[in-house]
Amino acid sequence: MNPRFDTRDASDTLFRLGRKPDVWGWTDWAYAGDDGRFNNRWDDSLGTYRVLYTSCSRLGAYLEVLAEYRPDLNVLAEISEIDQNDAGAPPTSAPGSLPPRWRAERILQQGISSGVRKPLVDVGGTTSLATLRRELAAEALRLGIREVDAATIRERATRRFTQRVSSFIYEQPELYAGIFYLSRFGNDAAHCAIFERSDDSDFPVVHLDRSEIELNDEDFLEACRLHGIQPS
Repeated sequence: MNPRFDTRDASDTLFRLGRKPDVWGWTDWAYAGDDGRFNNRWDDSLGTYRVLYTSCSRLGAYLEVLAEYRPDLNVLAEISEIDQNDAGAPPTSAPGSLPPRWRAERILQQGISSGVRKPLVDVGGTTSLATLRRELAAEALRLGIREVDAATIRERATRRFTQRVSSFIYEQPELYAGIFYLSRFGNDAAHCAIFERSDDSDFPVVHLDRSEIELNDEDFLEACRLHGIQPS
């Protein structure tokens, strides 16, 4: 019997934020590591297929890409201590700034998932987690992971394991289009990681619209606020 998973369809509208001129495309293999593999959360552990990372909302796309500019936790802790212990000190804003040309070099693009014809595995669903725990127990132990649960698939430290999860799902005889997963920045932001398959003649997302990143973009400003970044 084939392994059981929770599934769902891809969001009708998907978003992707990246460098100009266009972000809808498979990442060139030239950017893979020396071992021929990419190293994002759901990339193939064997380096045989590529993964298109998309967001189900504009805010989710901003949250993922802006995360690297968040203030360091040590700095935030020091600022918090200053604010609590020195009531007379001037207000201190958390550090965190974007490179001067960050907005000018990037574009937010919207598309329709009409080419995603198979369901996605909802990797955080109860059935999916139970299946992964049972089927990949030996793999988890080999990687030093003592338990497989919702926390395991969201931790950065377990990326080798999540890549193995991706490969396991990709290899199933019941073909899945990719993985649906929640953002590590909050359960109200969701993403779709879409597999590249050799038998798919069409790109899975049809381009709809593109947006310059303006300083009055409410989702951009909200992502900056949540991450403690000064918009510029």
